[in-house]
Amino acid sequence: MTDKQSLSTVLRNLFHFLASLKTAIPLLVLLILTTIIGSLFPKPELFKSWWYLGLLGLLGVSLLFITIAHIPMILERKGRNALIGVVVTHTGILILIAGVIYGGVSGFRYNVRVIEDEMTVIPGLPFVVRLDKLLIEDYPPDVVAGMKLKSLPKKRQDSYLTLIKSGERWADFVTRPGLPAKIDGITILPSFNDTGWYFELIVTDPLGRQKTIPVKPWSPPLVKVGSKNIMTHSLMGKGSKRAQVFTIEDEKMTSLGIVGKDQTLELDGYSIALGNFRRYTGLSVYRRPQMPILIFGCLAMLFGLVWHFYFRHR
Repeated sequence: MTDKQSLSTVLRNLFHFLASLKTAIPLLVLLILTTIIGSLFPKPELFKSWWYLGLLGLLGVSLLFITIAHIPMILERKGRNALIGVVVTHTGILILIAGVIYGGVSGFRYNVRVIEDEMTVIPGLPFVVRLDKLLIEDYPPDVVAGMKLKSLPKKRQDSYLTLIKSGERWADFVTRPGLPAKIDGITILPSFNDTGWYFELIVTDPLGRQKTIPVKPWSPPLVKVGSKNIMTHSLMGKGSKRAQVFTIEDEKMTSLGIVGKDQTLELDGYSIALGNFRRYTGLSVYRRPQMPILIFGCLAMLFGLVWHFYFRHR
């Protein structure tokens, strides 16, 4: 047997293997189980992993080969109209699979927090995000009544953002929850609930040396002051910029006092004061280039099903 004949035999056997329902059905079951488990423990990396996308692609190839292998039989037994329905339906499914793979390879989603007057670098993106100002205030009662809000916050939440690319200002816009900004195929959407205050603690030791400690509410630091380990959280409100300092000993939280701009806390010879404070908000930054493909695939599959069930005998 020549090398060409050997290769032809291998390809033919591979085609028959992938064109079998005995191959497609286990692949489908495995993919469904993996997707269900991945949904219970949501990790975006799972649905972008090479093995998950490879499994999806293998199922697509199997479906394609099954369609090709059954075309003569469908045409002979059920006619041309039935063949059109089957082929278009399977094509729609293949387009959906291709769209999911394309989105997994080229799409992304990042959830980040940005602080006023700070640059936030998002790995893999060609720009840096700067939150110039976060404006949060109550809507007037007449505006709230006109909006007919029931479950959404009755607050105005405007994020003034600047995107910096290659060291230069690239874009400026104002966005808010429910009104995302879109630029260059990328969507930026502020969070409804993930807002708050970033602030700094200024700790002065007995020798007069100062140390500034940034406090991010989503990852509050444990600070050693004298003989105590302390933590803090903000008590920011209208006209009040304060923070509560507490210690945790034997799994018990004990308040040590309040600090503010003009209110310091003395502890073991150390002085603790409140430094700068700024707002922060959560942002979702994502790109979904597969959406037009998925919509087209759904329409093709729907058309194929309608054709198959209502026009195959005509």
